[in-house]
Amino acid sequence: QELFDYESLKLVDKPDSPRNAGLLHQTLKGCEGYLEKLPLRGPNVDLQKAPTISDMLNILTDPEAAVAFAQAEPSSMSTEVVEEGKPLPAVYDPEQSQVMKKHLKAAKGRISHMKAPGILGHIVLPGCISFYVKDGKTYAVTEGRWMLPNPKAQWVSRQISLDQDTIQPHGTQALIIRVPPGSVGRILDRGTPVLLDVGMHVFNSGVVVNVGTVKYALNEQIFHGPYNYIRVPRGKFGKVWAEVKN
Repeated sequence: QELFDYESLKLVDKPDSPRNAGLLHQTLKGCEGYLEKLPLRGPNVDLQKAPTISDMLNILTDPEAAVAFAQAEPSSMSTEVVEEGKPLPAVYDPEQSQVMKKHLKAAKGRISHMKAPGILGHIVLPGCISFYVKDGKTYAVTEGRWMLPNPKAQWVSRQISLDQDTIQPHGTQALIIRVPPGSVGRILDRGTPVLLDVGMHVFNSGVVVNVGTVKYALNEQIFHGPYNYIRVPRGKFGKVWAEVKN
């Protein structure tokens, strides 16, 4: 009759039952490396504002700019609330961020494109982006009519639609990744595994490798370097090996 005694059953949606073994932990809290949430890197451009994409790509032709933005980012303990898919205004809005204002001004001094008069120049359609290279560095322009008066600058990729999850023009250092809602992006930044939050991410260093974007809902387990995300559906238990803190 004990077989039908609910209180005596082990591991039936009752992780705190006194009948369960004390060594069989039902949570990863207290384990080495446990995280309350994934350490996601936020977007650095606004998908709804195409010019911010080319601006950021041009800014990042200076390696010091990426360092400055990283230093300006708040700590992981920050409670600042930002709309999903949007960059932090305090860091990436030129009207609010001195770092952004400074590096945007410097980037405008390095670019080689200019508005083309009349019927001359290369037209970039709305929703598209074009890339050019000068002195080994990659620059970009969005909607408009443009020309490259500098003889050292040349177009390498034109009319690339921004409506795609990954843009990586051949022969350039540029990499643009869009992470849709409900997904997480995975990259290697100089060999270091990094997780990307929802939104648009622009890189222009040549040392970032796109590992791929995955949907949470379609994966019960997601690996990326030291990060291991496990989703346990209702009615199931997840079995893991973990080191427990003393």
